[in-house]
Order: sequence, then structure tokens, then C-alpha cells
Amino acid sequence: MAKTSSLYNARLLAHILKAHHCEQLVVAPGSRNAPLIQACTAEGFETYSIPDERAAAFTALGMALEDGKPAAVICTSGSAAANFLPAVTEAYYQKVPLVIITADRPKEWIGQGAGQTIQQEGIYGKHILGEANLIREPQDELSRQYNLRVSQEALLNLHKGPVHINVPFDEPLYNEYNGPEEHFRIIRRPATERHLNERDFQDLKSRFEAAERPMILVGQMSPNPALEKALALLMEKRPFLLLSETISNLNNIPGVHSIDRMVNTLKDEDAALLEPDLLISLGGEIVSKMVKAYLRKAGDFEHWHFTEDEIFKDTFHKLSLNLDCKASWFFTHLSEQVSPRPNPWLKDVLALEKSKADKHQEFIANCQYSDLKAYDVLLNHLPKGTALHCANSAGIRYAQLFDQRTDLKHYANRGTSGIDGSTSTAVGHALSTAAPVVLISGDVAFQYDNAAFWNDRLPSNLKVVVINNQGGNIFRIIKGPDQVESFERFQETEHQLNLGAVAAMYNLPYTCVDESSDLDTELRRFFEKAGLAILEIKTPRKESPEVLKSYFSYLKEH
Repeated sequence: MAKTSSLYNARLLAHILKAHHCEQLVVAPGSRNAPLIQACTAEGFETYSIPDERAAAFTALGMALEDGKPAAVICTSGSAAANFLPAVTEAYYQKVPLVIITADRPKEWIGQGAGQTIQQEGIYGKHILGEANLIREPQDELSRQYNLRVSQEALLNLHKGPVHINVPFDEPLYNEYNGPEEHFRIIRRPATERHLNERDFQDLKSRFEAAERPMILVGQMSPNPALEKALALLMEKRPFLLLSETISNLNNIPGVHSIDRMVNTLKDEDAALLEPDLLISLGGEIVSKMVKAYLRKAGDFEHWHFTEDEIFKDTFHKLSLNLDCKASWFFTHLSEQVSPRPNPWLKDVLALEKSKADKHQEFIANCQYSDLKAYDVLLNHLPKGTALHCANSAGIRYAQLFDQRTDLKHYANRGTSGIDGSTSTAVGHALSTAAPVVLISGDVAFQYDNAAFWNDRLPSNLKVVVINNQGGNIFRIIKGPDQVESFERFQETEHQLNLGAVAAMYNLPYTCVDESSDLDTELRRFFEKAGLAILEIKTPRKESPEVLKSYFSYLKEH
């Protein structure tokens, strides 16, 4: 038997994590968590060492994206636990199965002047779906059974998002276990699917059939073949208008997949064309602020939203039905039972969408060098089958303007839409898949998360592309910030930082190109390289936003 920790709680957690299909472990090094490291190593976990706790937690989040299997991250006590919060909130809103394990001092020392000691119980507040605070090194069967139960009670909520286990350890921390082989009781909860009763389903089927302008709006979700098949079948029998984004991962069904390109360029006479009489929404967050504003201002319509929790997401202030059932089940049954009927409204919308796509190509063909032009060239050079991560905030928005390639899978930290953790998430994802992974980041997001590369097992299938326009260029795009007197200092944060120094610090291959370079050639060479590499594309800071404004004007006026 491999050498393991003498502390019962460490051995318990190592065993039950494995039993609950959590086999990848990111370690933020420390001393108080040493028993956990020792016990998990003995259990044969796939382990990674990342000293920066914020990067460590986002890396674990990225590991859980590929197949939905949970990943865990552990840290020592004190402020280390607080550094996990950004990733916890992202996992909560994206519903990513992330196990947060925080080592702690004994409860008796909290508030008594002991080092690295804070209030860790409940530290993540309402952003945790299960929490267990273990009894320090249980000395009798009752306390051992308590720790076994509450830790698994938390883990059984993993399918909905993050859970937290706080485990106090007293010294000595490094002794080895010399007792007999142990068996820990495992508590399981079989997966169940929520369906509607027949009466309610028939009522909704009738209301869907009565709709002249049914719209289905899909937010962020991982690739879901069952849902895509169900929507495709429904589209054949009873066509609807599908609005989706890159991170909806629904690229094979006809619809409007570049929402901002459509909504932000409608002429006055076309303004009401997209208004539905029935809106069905599903998935996570929606990138487009424009479609949210459009639907809020639109006339009255029914709004049904699929959810897996008790939160009523009334994004458009028209919510009439909260559907607590599996969307793929609903649409499969709907496609089987609805009566076939054409939809002339959909034909009109798709004709306009085709026109917008044609005008898009016209503008891009004559577009000056800018962020927009760089994205056009870059997206066409991505390796086939890429898992594409886009950082916040301008990057993910630019990606929405282009026709979507059906071979790509799309990811972004849009649960909270924060700038933090984008690189770490992409690193984690690359560590859990054999597919090529590409991160497109802005310069600010890249610099903000450069500790992502402080990892003892970096992936070889990751490429990082940084669009460097010398600041937070998104604030030159959105309305308002550029009117502030201190705009360049406090909103845009204009800089002349040497991003190549980040690559040098971590000994990573690095290339920098600008307007004078042949971007097609440089991208081809970059993606032919073996191993992790960074490409910096320098773009004009002030001209790029003006090009984007001209782009929207061109599509609206022509």
C-alpha cells in the first residue's frame, strides 16, 4: 500500500473523491494541506502543482469542461481560500462541477492570533451548492460517520456546480499511516431526469403550434448532441427562429448565429422583424447586450425559460413560464407530436441574415488592418477540431461577428464575464483533452492571468494568441466610458508592457507580429509549431474601435 497520511480526514477525502469520479487534482502548494496532498498522491490522483491559488482554481474549472467530470483544487488555510472565490463564482453560474477543498486550522484557534487563520466556514456564501465543514480528526465512530456523511452530501450536488469541503488539520501534519487497510462507505444518488406530466406538455405543445413567430434563444452551453438533434428534428417539422452564439455550440442548425451582426444593424423599417410572439430560452449567459435590450423593448410575448435550479431568470422582463425539465427531452417530444407547418416569418429573417453575411464579407474584404481584420484572418487559420477559448471582454464579442465554423467547440468564462482566469481555464481544458486548444486573449486579460503558466505540467496542445491593442479597448467600443475625463488611465488603462517578457519568464516559445507582417503566413507557421506557444498580434489602439463602428454602419446602411 502506498504511503498515506496519518490523518483520518485526509484519507477519507482522498477515497471518496475518487469514488465520486473526481480524479484530477490541482494543488496550490502549502503546509496545512500537506495531509491531503499525501493521501491523494497515495490514491493515484492525476495531480498538478500551481502556486497561484486563483490560477489553480480556474485551471481545475477548465479540466471539468471537456466531459463534465468533476475536478478538485486544494489549498492551505487563510487567504489562500479567499483566492479561490473568482473561480467559484464562475463555476456557479456556468454550472461546472468543481470541488473546492480548503485546509483549515482547528476551530479553537480561529480569531485567537494563530497565523494563516480566517473564517473559512461559509467563505463562498451563496455561490456554493454544497458545503461540508468537517470535525477535526474524529476520535469516535459517531464523528467519523458524521464527516463521511456531510462530505458526500456536498459532493452529491456536484452535477449542478461547485461544492466546498473545509477540513481542519492539527499538527503533526506529515506523519504516515501505519494502520490496517480501510474501507469507506460510499453514498450515491442515481441520476434522474425531470419531465413534464402529459397534461402540461400537451398544453405547451398547443401553445407552440399556435405561435406564428416562435423564437428559441440559446445561451452558453457545452456541446450537447442530444439537444442539437432534437432541435434539428423540430426545425424540419415546425420551423422556428434560432438565435445562438458561438458559446451555444449549436452550429449545425439554420438560424441567426451572429446576433450582434443582425440586431445592431437593423434598419428602422426592419426593426420589428425579429420580434417573437413566443420566446423559449435555455442555456447559460448570453454575450449580446444588444439582443437583451431589443427583446426588452419588443412588444408583449410569452417567454418560457428552461432552468435546473430555483432561480427565476427574467432577463427580458417577460418571463411567463419556468420550465424545470430537460430541454432535449422536451424538444424531442415536441418534434414527435407537432403538426408540420411552414414558417414564412423565418424565411424573411433568414433572407435578411444572408444579406448581412454578404455585406459582412464585402466590408472585411476591404477592411484596414485592425482588431476586426485580425480576427477574420485568425479564425480562418484555427486547426480543425479546435476547442476555442475566448477571453473577456472584447475578444468574445468580436468572435460573435463571424460565420461559425461547424468543426469548432467554443468556451469562455461568461458565467460572471470577468477578465480573470481565461488563460488558466484554457490551460486546464487542454490538460484534459487530446484536441487542439486555442485561447484568443486580449492584452489586459493575458497580463492579468499570466500566473496560469506557473504550472509544473503545462499542456503541449495549447496555443495562445494575444491581440494587443495596448489597453482595455472594449471601453472605446461601448458607449459612455470615453466621455470620462480620466478615461485612458482608469477605464482603458493604456500601456506599453512587454508581453514577450511573460513568455520569457516561463520559457515559452513566443512570436510577435504587427501590421507590417504577413499575418496569413505567420499564423500558418504558428499553428504548425509543436507544443505550447504564444503569438502576440499588435493592432492599432485608436483605429480599431473606429473600424468596428464603420463596420456596423456599413451593414446597416447597405
